[in-house]
Amino acid sequence: MNGTPELDQVAAARRQLATHAQYPAAYWAAYGVVLVLLAGLPIWNTWLRPGSGPYISSALTVLAMGSAIYASVRRRRTGVHLRKRITAYPSAWPIWLVGIAIALIGLFGLQALVSSGQREIALLALPVVALAVFLIQFKTRSAMRRDIEEGRVRS
Repeated sequence: MNGTPELDQVAAARRQLATHAQYPAAYWAAYGVVLVLLAGLPIWNTWLRPGSGPYISSALTVLAMGSAIYASVRRRRTGVHLRKRITAYPSAWPIWLVGIAIALIGLFGLQALVSSGQREIALLALPVVALAVFLIQFKTRSAMRRDIEEGRVRS
């Protein structure tokens, strides 16, 4: 043994494991850009040609596949397999639910504004919605990290 008490070793291991719950800054930058693009889909659809539906579907499919591949490669490279379900993280679960509610309200609100011909107001509301969802997602990941550090992750 190296002279460090066992509980301190466990706490150090949890802190080291918790670093894998946070994404790098490049991920957050790309996430912000993609979030604005996805949240603005109701707005962008009004400017695109009517036949561009398959292109949007294809782009969303590529985005989803890229996200899944990123998670898989990251998990394989680090060897760390965190719980995938948000319900495993008790303090992150309520924050995540608030984030889902904000995202849905924002998306439906933007769609309602675009449908009523208020595209300019929707463009002004878009950064607010995207920033709110971004901050909630960041807060969720931080809560997941705290849960891992404190050993509160459920299986």
